[in-house]
Amino acid sequence: MKRIITSLLFSVLLFISIPTHTLAEKSIQQQIDEATIGDTIILTDGQYEENIVIDKAIKLIGNDGVTFIQQTSEPMISVQANDVVIERIKIHNKTDYEDSAAILLNGNNNVLKNLEITTNGYGIKLDQADNNELSHITITGNEDTPLSKRQHGIDLWKSHHNEIHHTYIKHVKDAIYIEHSNETSVHHNDASHSRYGYHLMFTKNTTIEHNESYENVSGMMIMGTNGTNANHNSLKHNQKNVQSLGLLLFDVEDATITNNDISNNRVGIFVESASHNDISMNNVQSNYIGLQFKGAKSNVIHHNSFTANVVQGQAEDSSNNITNENYWGDHFGFDLTGDNVSDLTYEVHPFYLIVTNEYPPFQLLFQSPGMIFLEQLLHTPIEERLIDQSPLLKSPLHNEISHTDHQMLLFLFSFSLFFISLIIIFMGVKKR
Repeated sequence: MKRIITSLLFSVLLFISIPTHTLAEKSIQQQIDEATIGDTIILTDGQYEENIVIDKAIKLIGNDGVTFIQQTSEPMISVQANDVVIERIKIHNKTDYEDSAAILLNGNNNVLKNLEITTNGYGIKLDQADNNELSHITITGNEDTPLSKRQHGIDLWKSHHNEIHHTYIKHVKDAIYIEHSNETSVHHNDASHSRYGYHLMFTKNTTIEHNESYENVSGMMIMGTNGTNANHNSLKHNQKNVQSLGLLLFDVEDATITNNDISNNRVGIFVESASHNDISMNNVQSNYIGLQFKGAKSNVIHHNSFTANVVQGQAEDSSNNITNENYWGDHFGFDLTGDNVSDLTYEVHPFYLIVTNEYPPFQLLFQSPGMIFLEQLLHTPIEERLIDQSPLLKSPLHNEISHTDHQMLLFLFSFSLFFISLIIIFMGVKKR
């Protein structure tokens, strides 16, 4: 009898203990609500579907097995506090809401890193959020969604002094979009297969350097800004439509554009309604149009390398731009003083561009003798020319072989072949 009573008592205790364990499992939001400032919440492996709001300075740490599944239009994670750290989390947005954001930041001094986001809407939005750091983040949009219905990978609105680096973004509208935000640092990012790689609107003192932008409609759009520094960026193969650009400066003042590799785009550099900008030490190569001005004035373009562009440049309604001391791959000059500067002026005649815009089939005559003859016979209006009064005979870019160097190498190679041929002939005659 005692054995039966003991067994029944054990079974009752076991039954009671099971729901007690279940009740002890708290949601992430419950853990956040109960946490104190400075606490760290470690997430266990699994999929989470709850939308969470972080309203205090805590750390939320996941691992490779932690995935949030977004099912509503509300942000998956909303940060409404300062000094929050979020890392090692995956977010998968399964909704059809275009305006939904995986993460929304409204606080300052927060850190987001090692995140992986797939989304049908925004990746990360910063709304009046300052001094945040976003790094080592992958954001992938929906490749099958038309560009007009996509949203930005990272979107900044009235957010200042933020740093964005080592992000990898593709298949979105604009990879990184910054509007009315100042003192932003954007570096070492990768943007592809989107509308624009990097898009600045009405910003001040933005630094954007060591970034890559490729296979987009346009590489980098800088519009309505002041004091932008764009250095050491790679803007390549952005030519998805006839208006594709490597770099656009529109209504821009006091920008410094240096040491960028701008190649294989529809237009390399387009400067429109912009003034007092310095553009130097850029490699502008294999674009349909290398450099284009429209309504631009008082810009300085110097020590750039323009090579293998179908049309090296064009100016329209532009004045007082200085385009001296650049290297032009199709310039045949000579140097009487030995300073590696041609004593002949270089003038860009966009005759081919003017003709083909009016008569597109004439593109088949590119570099034909007839087109070259017509270009020499029918001069381009002076206001549409770019003139370099002192073109360089050697490229200012150290890692590039200049046109003069190519000619010298060709001469040495030809002379070597000629000398070897003489030796062979001489030896043959001597044997006889």
